[in-house]
Amino acid sequence: MKSLVLSELSIEQKIGQMLLARPPINKKDKAYIHDLIKNHALGGIHGTGKYRRFDSDLEGDERDEVREYNEIADYPLLICEDMEFGYARGEIQLPPPLAIASTGSEKLSYEFGRITAIEARSAGYNTVFGPLMDIAMNPRSSCLGPRTFGNNKELVARMATAAIKGYQDQGMVVAAKHYPGFGESHVDSHMGMVYLSGDENSLIERELYPYIRAIQEADLSGVMVGHIMVPKIDAHYPASLSPRLIGLLRQIGFNGLIMTDSFSMVGVTNLFGMEECHRLAMMAGNDMVMTNYRIGAQTAYEYMLKAYQDGCISECQIDAAVTRVIAAQNRTLKKPTQTTITQREKDAAEKMAKRAIAVTLNQVDSAAIDVNQKHLFIIEQGNPFIHPESGKLYHEMNGLDVAVRVLKEKFANSDFVEMDEFPSKVEIEYVLNQTIPYDRVVMVTFNKSLSYMGSSDLTNRQLAFMEAISHKLVAVLLFGNPYAARQFIPVPRLIYGFDNALCQTFAVKTLTGEHIPSGHLPVCVK
Repeated sequence: MKSLVLSELSIEQKIGQMLLARPPINKKDKAYIHDLIKNHALGGIHGTGKYRRFDSDLEGDERDEVREYNEIADYPLLICEDMEFGYARGEIQLPPPLAIASTGSEKLSYEFGRITAIEARSAGYNTVFGPLMDIAMNPRSSCLGPRTFGNNKELVARMATAAIKGYQDQGMVVAAKHYPGFGESHVDSHMGMVYLSGDENSLIERELYPYIRAIQEADLSGVMVGHIMVPKIDAHYPASLSPRLIGLLRQIGFNGLIMTDSFSMVGVTNLFGMEECHRLAMMAGNDMVMTNYRIGAQTAYEYMLKAYQDGCISECQIDAAVTRVIAAQNRTLKKPTQTTITQREKDAAEKMAKRAIAVTLNQVDSAAIDVNQKHLFIIEQGNPFIHPESGKLYHEMNGLDVAVRVLKEKFANSDFVEMDEFPSKVEIEYVLNQTIPYDRVVMVTFNKSLSYMGSSDLTNRQLAFMEAISHKLVAVLLFGNPYAARQFIPVPRLIYGFDNALCQTFAVKTLTGEHIPSGHLPVCVK
């Protein structure tokens, strides 16, 4: 595999190098993407197939496609993936960044990045969308949650910089995100426009602090620019489309790859239109444009080619962008120092989960309850829904299978009942009646802080239910975003389990008294 040479590329190839394509939407789109790669006319591709439509004529999954990209490309094509929780299909499930931050250990954060990179590179990926540099200041934010390292800029900077070193030591390119930062706003950019109140000085002092640290200490390889308005710097365009905000990133000393966040996000495309987003992103100084996963690579490429043909962007500016794309691609030629998982990595993952668990106690001395007594455990489950494209009935997964299994093993004398995340009147009445024979009730809740959800909190119905049984409530196990706890009534024991199988196990063992928690919550829920 050889690196590309700028002088040997035509203008059509160079424009393709500025495109970060999404997974193919059908066989025609897949063939077009393959042709771009064969012609040295594609800079990178998002490898995952999780956005595939129900009406697609494609078969297989992203693992097949990633293998094909690596077989076809004779240059270091950037093959990208979101790996904020580790490599999803790897041998090891890693705790989320917020749990890593709860440990306070830069060494474990480095291991988080290193382990993720080992597994991702073995699967054919060489670029990660992350880590998050956002400072989680706003408890109402629904699009950050456990993906972040907390609400303190120093902690975020330390943890993110360590993770970046872990990724890059294995030859991964990172796209630290979401510049300049989502943390102040509660708006989800998938749905609306994010606004920040700061000016240039305050941004450099706060939001950009983690970026500056990573540039200086970790040789940061890439940055992803968010669809974020900063009116005191640019009143007309969000960062992803703003020459001023892209310029500020260069001003603080960053010389690496700059890519946009996805143009699948309605918050920006509703305001500017799909084609205009591609054109403005090129003009603003982005090196790569991450297109919408619904429109196909050919449409995106033609938008970008037309921007050049219309004179909106010069070949000189394109050359500067492609030079940085090639430099990023060349970084992936670095061979990983390790290609398989060993016991060392498994032990590190367990240590992350073990040290992450945090608790809040209220008028009790211990997080543990008596396993021999009879309790009623109320387990939150996801809602049923009809998928708008397939028409099929689905049930959202709560992801708490491990926690529930371990609870049933440890509390053999207790009973269990499930309640939906958004329970109906009938369900609430039923579960309330189930609590009548019990003196001790434990709630097991979760919130996924996913895009398009609009909230990282429990529903008001759940909160009202919690208040109704407050005199019997002896403990709450909260998984997901700890910020949800700020709306809780005072409870004797509140255990923050974050997420993943290992965390769930140690959270339950905290409730049984088998584990003494040592985590320090990296956000404030008071």
